[in-house]
Amino acid sequence: MANESNNGKRRFSILRNLILQNLSQGQKTINQIASETGINWKTVDNHLTYLVGKGLAKEVFSSSYVRIFEITQKGADVLQQNPEKQRFRQHGEVKIA
Repeated sequence: MANESNNGKRRFSILRNLILQNLSQGQKTINQIASETGINWKTVDNHLTYLVGKGLAKEVFSSSYVRIFEITQKGADVLQQNPEKQRFRQHGEVKIA
């Protein structure tokens, strides 16, 4: 895979960008995000915790069986206003501070 480093792992910025891009298509469950991005469920869960903490995504529904997330305006702005957006899109990543 082009987005993998020498040790076979993708960088956090790549994973978080993939999750944000996926959420930009609408509200999603963790399973949907994992399935559509090819990222392990637990990894998606961990990165969503980070993204929610940074205000880039939010949990809109939670039950014992399902959690649903959506991108926030701040998250959408990060995807749209990144000055290096074109370079990052080519490599499937965006830098998120």
